[in-house]
Amino acid sequence: MTKLLPKLFALLLILPSGMLAAQAAPPTSHDIELTLSPASGAIEIRDRVVVAGRDRFVFILAPWIAIDRVTLDGTAVSAQRQDRGYVVELPDSGRHEIRFELKGRLPVRGTGQAAPAHGSSGSDGTYLPAGDAWIPHDWSGPVEYRLAVRVPANQRAVATGKLVTESTEDDTYLATFEAGQAGEPPSLFAGPYQVNERRVNGLRLRTYFHADLVGMADTYLDAAANYIQRYDNVIGAYPYDDFHVISAPLPVGLGFPNLTYVGRQVIPLPFMRGRSLAHEVLHNWWGNGVAVDYADGNWAEGLTTFMADYALEQDKGEAAARSMRIRWLRDYAALPADRDQPARAFKSKHHQASQVIGYNKVAFVFHMLTLEIGQPAFDAGLRLFWERHRYGVAGWSELQAAFEQSAGRELDWFFRQWLDRRGAPRLNLGAHRVEQLEDGFRTSVEILQPVSGYRFRLPVLLQTVDGHERHEITVSENLTRVEWVTSSKPRSLHFDPDSDLFRLLQRDETPPILRDVTLNPKTVTMIGSTDTEFDRVARDLAARLMDVEARFETLDLRRGIDLPLLLITTSDDLAPQLAQLKLERPTELAALGTSAAAWTARLESGAPVLVISADDAATLQTLLRPLPHYGGQSYVLFEAGRAASRGIWPVTRGPLYLDLGGS
Repeated sequence: MTKLLPKLFALLLILPSGMLAAQAAPPTSHDIELTLSPASGAIEIRDRVVVAGRDRFVFILAPWIAIDRVTLDGTAVSAQRQDRGYVVELPDSGRHEIRFELKGRLPVRGTGQAAPAHGSSGSDGTYLPAGDAWIPHDWSGPVEYRLAVRVPANQRAVATGKLVTESTEDDTYLATFEAGQAGEPPSLFAGPYQVNERRVNGLRLRTYFHADLVGMADTYLDAAANYIQRYDNVIGAYPYDDFHVISAPLPVGLGFPNLTYVGRQVIPLPFMRGRSLAHEVLHNWWGNGVAVDYADGNWAEGLTTFMADYALEQDKGEAAARSMRIRWLRDYAALPADRDQPARAFKSKHHQASQVIGYNKVAFVFHMLTLEIGQPAFDAGLRLFWERHRYGVAGWSELQAAFEQSAGRELDWFFRQWLDRRGAPRLNLGAHRVEQLEDGFRTSVEILQPVSGYRFRLPVLLQTVDGHERHEITVSENLTRVEWVTSSKPRSLHFDPDSDLFRLLQRDETPPILRDVTLNPKTVTMIGSTDTEFDRVARDLAARLMDVEARFETLDLRRGIDLPLLLITTSDDLAPQLAQLKLERPTELAALGTSAAAWTARLESGAPVLVISADDAATLQTLLRPLPHYGGQSYVLFEAGRAASRGIWPVTRGPLYLDLGGS
């Protein structure tokens, strides 16, 4: 799922510098009356704007909005064009009232049409995000608003902010919303929704679902209530009066203050009402309740991933949590070095590569921070951060300060090495020795860290003939020597046995996965069929899979290939092409008869290859939507467009496991 705030940030980046003035001005106030005809997209807006502390009001508007009339303190004026927006000159920096009368026509979307880049309307739903600038706004700071919305009686409208009143009269539904705290401008949604409501501890929970989804309303209300209570207990009181789940006619998953907007095809899926809903609920604390200071990087996505996605895996047991950490490490190992970036440089998700850093790596950093300072200090730091910055803006620096206070010690070294450096530690084991003593055994080993400057805790599992011992050492040098004395003979040493350290896995620690190919800009795509329709669908699939623009070439597979390869071919053409690549269909897949398959291997050169085969073009077409979601897998087998089997190729214990030969 994604979130709206990065979109607002992106808009700030392109605005002329004059539109970012007046940072210290009081919040702009909007009193909005809006009438919407979803079927046609026609919209009428009256907006009473109150400003102070500036001598001009500079703003932008969506290109489909026209200004009919503007008055300043009761006198008709003109909004003059300036750069990419407009300006209304004010007589002084006192309090002034500007009234706008606006008309426009939202882009109309056909039923089932793909999501447009911006807002759209249709009989099955209207999407009007704040980032579209559908009201005059100068983006200089937080706003306060009251929004009254009129739609036809067969529709329901919902917006960010507290639902204050609603009524249905004749052929019109009217609802009014207010922002309880100054924040981002309103976002508005409407559709032929059926509304289900529940009150929990004074909080209004609602689902706005299309008719075919109403049977799932109670499930979502139960889940939302549970997640809100969960984060209430850990962080502090939920910061809004409402929480809504809205079914979208668009294939999206978006988070907004006090609501989430989710594609209607996704709502029935178990992952949505589980981990994804938890993620969106938690964003009401991290990202909305405390907004992100993007100049200092985006901490909110990683913290939300850690406290929602990862924490729910922890609920299942340590094995599930460890599995998620390993998936994060495998994804990072698949990321080409030239696409890596410091975690503090992450602002928002634009592609898979940015997710590997901004979501996965940052979540892993919070896992390591918990181990570094302990769970009680970590929880106390979160609560302190929330108390200090609720309804405000904060960055990594403020988060670090809260954790330093809760831990009672300086943590600058920790945040600098994990946020400001690109890359990760790489570890190997050097010389080792086992000596027999009069009363036991001394085991000594060297830990090699070729990349300088990292300091971290490294857990160790020492297995002896009589049992095992757990130790923890601190590594901060290129060469670290450690030793242990045991009463019984040692059998093995395993460093980082539970994958608690964010590090760069080596080849024998990570099998090939889809992302080894799809993240790499050097990947060459070859379509192994001459069928015109198969070629068309294959090009579509490659464009969806690749995180960069797909490169299509016709290759002589009999010649050595030293670049990552994406081969998309038919089931009938597969065998001779594999023979030319000197590959065999993995034995794990040979007995499984499926209509389509995607699996990975390594070529003789060591380069990764992703092989996708399907019986025909129609079968390949069914992979367009699901296959991009399996980037962390080594193989996925499909039947009738559904994943019938998936998995990771087996791996060795890796270079941090040392067999000492004890028996």
